[in-house]
Amino acid sequence: MTDKLNLPSESDIQAVLTLDRDNLPSFPQVAAKLLELSKDDTASLEEVAKIVETDPGISIRVLELVNSTFYGLNRKVTTLPDAVVILGLDEIKKLALGMAIFEKIFKTGHTKEFNRLMFWRHSLAVAVLSMKIAQKIQYQNPEEAYTAGLLHDVGKIFLDLQGHQKYGEFIKNLSKSTDLVIEKERSQIGLGHDDIGAFFCNRWQLPENLVLAVKYHHQSFEDHGLSEDEKQLIAIVSMADFLCWTQGMGSFDFIRPPILAPEVEVCVNPEKVNIIDCILEMNKEIEKISAFYQFVFPSTDQLKENLLWANIKLSRANTKYYYQGDPTNRTQDTPISQGELLPPDIGFELGKSLSKAKTVKEVLDIVMYQVGCIFQPCHWSILLKDPKTGDMVFSVVVGTNSKRLQGVRLPKGEGIAGYVMKTGTPLVVDDVTTDKRFSDRVDKYTQFNTRSIIATPLKTDNKIFGVIELVNRVNEETFSKQDLDLLAAIAEYAGIAIERSYYHQALTNLATRDSLTGLKNRFSFERIVADSDDFLARFGRVFSILILVIDGLARQYEEIGQEKCDKAVKALTSILNKTKRREDQIFRYADNSFIALLPLTYSDGAQKALERIKKALTAIQGDDKQFFSSITIQAHTMAGEDAGQLKPLVAQALSKSKQLDQEGEVADMQENIQGLVEKEIALKKAQDLKGSSQEQPQNETIKTFGKTVFLQGQFKRLKTGEFGKIRVEQVSLSAVGFRISKSHRIHVNDFLDIEFNLDDIKRALVKRRVVVRQIQGNYIYGEFYNPPPYAKNLGFYIFN
Repeated sequence: MTDKLNLPSESDIQAVLTLDRDNLPSFPQVAAKLLELSKDDTASLEEVAKIVETDPGISIRVLELVNSTFYGLNRKVTTLPDAVVILGLDEIKKLALGMAIFEKIFKTGHTKEFNRLMFWRHSLAVAVLSMKIAQKIQYQNPEEAYTAGLLHDVGKIFLDLQGHQKYGEFIKNLSKSTDLVIEKERSQIGLGHDDIGAFFCNRWQLPENLVLAVKYHHQSFEDHGLSEDEKQLIAIVSMADFLCWTQGMGSFDFIRPPILAPEVEVCVNPEKVNIIDCILEMNKEIEKISAFYQFVFPSTDQLKENLLWANIKLSRANTKYYYQGDPTNRTQDTPISQGELLPPDIGFELGKSLSKAKTVKEVLDIVMYQVGCIFQPCHWSILLKDPKTGDMVFSVVVGTNSKRLQGVRLPKGEGIAGYVMKTGTPLVVDDVTTDKRFSDRVDKYTQFNTRSIIATPLKTDNKIFGVIELVNRVNEETFSKQDLDLLAAIAEYAGIAIERSYYHQALTNLATRDSLTGLKNRFSFERIVADSDDFLARFGRVFSILILVIDGLARQYEEIGQEKCDKAVKALTSILNKTKRREDQIFRYADNSFIALLPLTYSDGAQKALERIKKALTAIQGDDKQFFSSITIQAHTMAGEDAGQLKPLVAQALSKSKQLDQEGEVADMQENIQGLVEKEIALKKAQDLKGSSQEQPQNETIKTFGKTVFLQGQFKRLKTGEFGKIRVEQVSLSAVGFRISKSHRIHVNDFLDIEFNLDDIKRALVKRRVVVRQIQGNYIYGEFYNPPPYAKNLGFYIFN
């Protein structure tokens, strides 16, 4: 073997594995002989048959396969030479080679988290797809590509069998991580499965081409002095491995796909190879292999489902950019300084942040935060299209005049944003005074002076649903073509994440909420009461439950019709929502029954809640009065520790209730997203008004807001570079009030960089860029410029 392999030393391996020679798998003799025979172009069918005959288990399975219904032969084949003639030399070599490796290496193992069957399926899929790609690009030895694909992940077997660390635990944690598997192995275990696999393939004295493919299928291989054939084989296996992940057939469940080294697409250009044909041919081949190994590969429907989830996972992590570091930790309470305006890997940073987002609004907030960090605009916004009118709505607004612009509408097609929405073309305008497409309507409304703009569409499936627009820069420079290209890439990534979050929200609502009333359903109720510890924390040591039943509902549906009954059920829902307290939770448990959970409520409180509902029901007039007269309500008060008795209590009380048939469909995203975001913003505002004291000053007199503090810090004025000390007196997640020496000539709308230490146990340092909004004497009220969506240190400090 040559030094271009750059294999780990035995001491490196011993640091990771226990080299117990009695338990380490050896390379099967039958497989070794078949590989040796593969080098001989003159090898005959008889020679292959003789090698296969040395392993009775493989011989029997080959005969079973050739006599299966898949081949549909009219006669029974009883001898191996006949089977070899019918199946063909290459087919026999592949099947025998695979069976030998499967039985001797891959099948052994004990870790339940490492599903060997799933792993073997992945290895077979990569092997077959490698062979198909090799045939398409006319690689000299497609069968060699098959073997390389079969062995590419063999290092994982050694990690599972002999690893000092439990590989099963490592795999278990992967489903929650957005890191690359190979890098996770290297950082946590010490070596990647590629290095370990290559080490043992070399020890088994396998052909060097195969060892190279195992070694470099997750690494860059351009600068190792490899021949073109060697590079091509590595690229084939790497591409096949990646494609199998996109089809939902990875070696185990993990979020981030394997990366492709840049040279892979040089050696195997996916635009010139019909990848779809290769995958379809792989599926046909897999049917035969399934019969041989007597297990079932995913059906077409399962593959479609796998593909959906694979793409959802793919949207969480961008393989187009690959650098190290965890910028999400850096930005918790620290703004990006002037010297590091561009993060080292915006794709990876966005991927890690967006993987945590549960709603569309969270996705938009994360995207806007990153846009602020990278481009440093004075004002930036997302305008979403109203599907009914075509107007553009300022749905997410950050920076100058954000409160004034929120929810404002622009007529269809107007201004730079209208042009981008209409044409789908990203646009950069250095000087808006020279561009006829610019509309000054917003400037007149906000008294703002726009100088430079970049804007790019937000779209999925080539349907445009919004525009990201950036106006002016803090440093007063104009936006560039390079800025536009980066913003367009971010928008493309954001579109995928928005679509994922939208459908995740929509499907979650279908599963957990009643489609008629919008209330949480029986599934939600049972999920809440299932965890006794969580229930106790949420509802307290004593709680009450109201069980409301509409008697004779089925009869009323027959007598007065579905439309009137549905209307009455909605009216009842409205009454329950109006009479409940903010912390109470209402469920539509079945077609004729509702449940109210009342936290920290004794029997007298439950009785008052019951009376409020009855009073509202008796006040009903008209056609619905008869409907509501048939309602009965039971009240029960229980100890929090007895929450486990809730399900049988409710089941007994509602034994005759019919469980709801959940109906509903997910509305098209482009037609519904603007309204959804509006609802999320309205809900967030309502929650803030109810539960927050962070009232921000709007009038001439500066009011109390946030948390009153006494913290020392310092500032720097961006425009002049002057600096000085400050005393922070009020702070919230979005604003700060501080005193400063009168000698500093600071003006409204100036940008300041401030920093101060909290007086908590951590003495955490908080750094923020501030826009000065009001000045009274030596007291300055400033809003944080682009505060991060997740500010743990400051958040814990304020709310504790």
